[in-house]
Amino acid sequence: MRALPNTGLLLLLAGFLPGCAGLDQERHLAPFVSDLSIASGERELEAFGGALLVRRKVDSGAVTYWALRPLASHSRSSPERSESKFLPPLGSLVLTPRERIYQLLPLARYSRQSYADAPDTWTFFGLPGVYWSKTNDGRVARAVVPFGGVVEHFLSFDRLSFVLFPLFMRYERNGRVTTHFLFPFFSWSRPAPVEGEVDDRTAQETGGDEWRLWPLAGVNRRQGRYERWFFLWPFFHWQRNDLQLSPEKQERRWMVWPLFGTRERGPSRSWTALWPFFGYSSNPDKEFWAWDGPWPFVVMQRPGTTDQARRTRVWPLYSRFEGDGMTSTHVLWPIVNVRHEKYGDLEKDTTLVLPFYQAWDKRSPEGLSRWRKVFPFYSHYRSEVDDESSFAFPAPSPFTWRLDFIEEHYAWMWELYSQRRKGERVRERSWLGLWRREKDEREDRRSFVGLWARRDYQRDGEATREQSVLFGLLRWRSSPEGVTLLRPAIPGPGWPLEREPAGVQD
Repeated sequence: MRALPNTGLLLLLAGFLPGCAGLDQERHLAPFVSDLSIASGERELEAFGGALLVRRKVDSGAVTYWALRPLASHSRSSPERSESKFLPPLGSLVLTPRERIYQLLPLARYSRQSYADAPDTWTFFGLPGVYWSKTNDGRVARAVVPFGGVVEHFLSFDRLSFVLFPLFMRYERNGRVTTHFLFPFFSWSRPAPVEGEVDDRTAQETGGDEWRLWPLAGVNRRQGRYERWFFLWPFFHWQRNDLQLSPEKQERRWMVWPLFGTRERGPSRSWTALWPFFGYSSNPDKEFWAWDGPWPFVVMQRPGTTDQARRTRVWPLYSRFEGDGMTSTHVLWPIVNVRHEKYGDLEKDTTLVLPFYQAWDKRSPEGLSRWRKVFPFYSHYRSEVDDESSFAFPAPSPFTWRLDFIEEHYAWMWELYSQRRKGERVRERSWLGLWRREKDEREDRRSFVGLWARRDYQRDGEATREQSVLFGLLRWRSSPEGVTLLRPAIPGPGWPLEREPAGVQD
């Protein structure tokens, strides 16, 4: 008699289990956990409202992407390339057959390059000033700021060495070697040693004196290019530039800072008073003139027949720029800006009313692209060129354009509704994943957790629709042949994870 209740329970479970969704079927239980087939054809596991994501191939089960948002993510775009991010955008790890890059901005960065016919090279840079690298020929360069070291091909330097900076520093750049002692007080420069004969152009670029006894005096000369002096820096300056040109085309400058300074080149004249507040330039031959005063509030420039820009600025009330393929008008800078740009076959019109409204239209021979953002309510992008579009509501990101790391790691927390489309693929998601739509060339799947789900596809060449309600308890298929009941698939909707239009099982 005591076994009857257990027997009844087993019979009840035996009748219930055939109605459960299998491991190869969709289960939508957002915000707790959902296992769905997405528009790319992959299988996506989402949990905790979108904080945890795992995507894998349906056929092999191989993981292509996982994320614990917003802390970390890992993606494998191909068998040869993977990328990991942590505390985005600060940390990243990129692995390819040829290169490995590790970085945690701004603290440290390490990169290693592999070559089939040469030894590996690597470079490490970390705060507060550690540099370590190895070149193809086996040489190792080390530097620890400010104690000492040697650095090669870093920033604009060909080679940089220092000891107890600012006590001693020597660097090679653009064919010259410059030595500093008690930087910035004493320095001198000379041409770098060169094997073989030196042509005239190289001699002009590297030859000439350069020394400094700062702040008393200093000179910087390049043969056939320029000659520049200063005395009692920053008060007295004198320069001659473009010495390779004829005398009437050379430039001459002098200045008694900050009181007054002049510049001359042929018919062109300019002067500066109480630098940088007042200045005037003119070229009567080309009807050019420009006025600054008081800078930066008032700026006027009229190009005449030159190719320079036309400027009008009464900051911050109004400014207008015309030149270099762009026309830009600001009102109450930086709040309102209307801009038109044309570069070759590309045209772009932009309107900004910060931070509330952002819009641009970009036209090219391939088509039109448009971006709209009404902060903080929504953003919308559509491109005929890439055949893609996106929509998000709300859009509280302060940036004026979509940033991938924001879209990937943070937007899920505040977007009540989002849509991403690329060609025939459409992905829709509501906050916490309660509503999902995944559409591709073969199928269109929609689901609102527990209440209703629908799947549209082609079955044997016929338009077919399957629907599910009440967590998969009631499911049916509609086709030209009629309506067919499907077995329950709790917790639903129970569609197969394999997005194939043929061979669907009842």
